[in-house]
Amino acid sequence: MGLLDQEVLDGITIQRMIFHVVGPANEDFQLMDEIDASGFEQFFLDRIRETNVGNRFSFIGAEAGVCPSLRSVWKDGAKFVQRSKELTELFQNGHKGAPMSSRGAFIVAQLGGLSVAAFALIKFDDQKVLRYQQVTNKDGLVRAKVTEVDNTFIEDRKAMQKSALIILNSDGGDLAVYDRANKRNITEYFKTFLGVKRLWTPSDATERLMKAFSASALAHKQSMPDDVKRNWRRNLHIATQSRESIEPGEDLNVFGAQVFGPFWADEGFRKEVDRALHRNRISGEVIEIERSLIKPPQVRRLRTRENILIVYPQQLDDAGSAVVNVEKGTDGSATITIKTQGIIDDELSDEGIDERAASARGRAAK
Repeated sequence: MGLLDQEVLDGITIQRMIFHVVGPANEDFQLMDEIDASGFEQFFLDRIRETNVGNRFSFIGAEAGVCPSLRSVWKDGAKFVQRSKELTELFQNGHKGAPMSSRGAFIVAQLGGLSVAAFALIKFDDQKVLRYQQVTNKDGLVRAKVTEVDNTFIEDRKAMQKSALIILNSDGGDLAVYDRANKRNITEYFKTFLGVKRLWTPSDATERLMKAFSASALAHKQSMPDDVKRNWRRNLHIATQSRESIEPGEDLNVFGAQVFGPFWADEGFRKEVDRALHRNRISGEVIEIERSLIKPPQVRRLRTRENILIVYPQQLDDAGSAVVNVEKGTDGSATITIKTQGIIDDELSDEGIDERAASARGRAAK
């Protein structure tokens, strides 16, 4: 999941497409006319769909960056070629002066299959590709003749230097952006060219991550092992102390296993997490962590089937204290023993049990 739901993403098409040549030198720059991608739409659609899980951005204003040009194309298709040339010239101005810039194709595509205006912008690097032919000599020996193929598109996300999937709406628009040179954000010249700002600050993204994990844990509370239910919040705090960010894909899986242990591999739970990340609009994001927001748990809470609630400071567990001891039986029953220095409250009351628990948590935090 990402900017677009999978069902919507599967239905997108390429209405029109054009590419121009850009590069670090002025002589690299070459504007071209519209192309016919018939027969190769799937290649470009796959690259666009890969961008769907890029970092999320929004336009800084209705007249900023690429927004007005793309909106004018949406209103008048006759402007597609000219506007694409203007946008490519602006991109070239920033690209040629950037460190590690390279020659390649800058693609502008207008997308169909959605109820709103949608565009994709992709900078492909030129890749050196070698082709060989088998040649049989007069003596019957077979040798390989190697030749170089220029100006190629490679079917690999790594060939995309930068890309943006753009959905225009009444508020300006939403973007998913991928930048190989800066996976945690995007390079400044590309940000200026697009006219965008990061949708979520580290604090926003961290809070949304915690909401997604909490909602997923609650939804699978009955199937989650007791040790995972007991410790995942503490594990979350520990796992984030040595990190600055969480990248989507394999890195997220490593992080999730640190928090939820083997239960992270549970198929139903992983689908729930994916849905929760999508609902919180951080699916596919590189999440920059605000560590100050992820605090270690302060209290332990036990609730029995008889609705008896026991809340006590977490440090009693950490210190190995025998104040609260829980012995579980094979039939699901449990014996809870509390050894205390003295009872300071023992009364009947009309207060709700959760109100009293909240009061106890407040005392424990002091």
